[in-house]
Amino acid sequence: MVMQSVFVRGRSLMMIHAIAVVPMLAASTGSAAAQTATAKRSTAGGAPTLAAQLREDDDFYQRRLLNQRAQYLRGASWANLGERCNPGSLRIFPGATSREERDSLERIVLRMEQTILGRGAGATAIDTPDGRALLRTIVGWEAGIDRPNWDSDEKRVRQAISTGLTGEYPDPNGPGCLTAITNDTVTFVLPGFTDMIFPNSPNVRVKAYFGPEAINHARNEFAAKHLNTPGAELSYIFISPFVMWRDWAVVTVTRPVEERGVVVGKRNDGGAVYLMHRVGTEWRLLSIMRTWGS
Repeated sequence: MVMQSVFVRGRSLMMIHAIAVVPMLAASTGSAAAQTATAKRSTAGGAPTLAAQLREDDDFYQRRLLNQRAQYLRGASWANLGERCNPGSLRIFPGATSREERDSLERIVLRMEQTILGRGAGATAIDTPDGRALLRTIVGWEAGIDRPNWDSDEKRVRQAISTGLTGEYPDPNGPGCLTAITNDTVTFVLPGFTDMIFPNSPNVRVKAYFGPEAINHARNEFAAKHLNTPGAELSYIFISPFVMWRDWAVVTVTRPVEERGVVVGKRNDGGAVYLMHRVGTEWRLLSIMRTWGS
């Protein structure tokens, strides 16, 4: 099978790279329209209130994100990963033929990321019902319990591929499937949350440490348990930064491997940055913006 490459910066979760083509985002006319509307209100009934100006500002950026999403999805298609072992779907952009076209797509997602971070960081609470729903989605995905759906305008719902540490893959020596993850307990460090309801699974147990001291609690408990085990390694999944704004979110996941509180160089299991979009009550994956490591 000839595989098209898929856009991410760094290595993809399945070691498949992406190529994408999206035209450069045209300059938005929303700003001029918003200024015209503000001028009319100021002329007719006095200057708008600060709250009204802030709402207008937010609405402008919301419209811009929706326009950028449309630009990003233009020309998108799906890779054929076969039907064995439930591989999920992988978004591709088969029309890309040049570095300029790939850079154009990269600029779109980077601008979206900048808007979400700029509007949401420090201004939008994350330990909320919406934030917990998003965290539940990311934890389930990283633990290999379930996977999010891709954000798409298609009627067909497509499930994302597994993360780098989970999922089933075709056995090259037979008709069966091989399971990537071998641990029955997956440990999470969640500094931005106080608790959460974990996804259920008969095969995987989720263990989490919460709050600003989460990583210290994880290390201390592990050290006490493995006091007499030289070379014992603590593997965990660290979810932060975690930024939401309106129906958008940027979530960073790293997967360190530590020995006595020190990250073990080449044994680090990498990480990823996910761009998420909420559709109704469901958080969907718009883009795997970056991946790195193993």
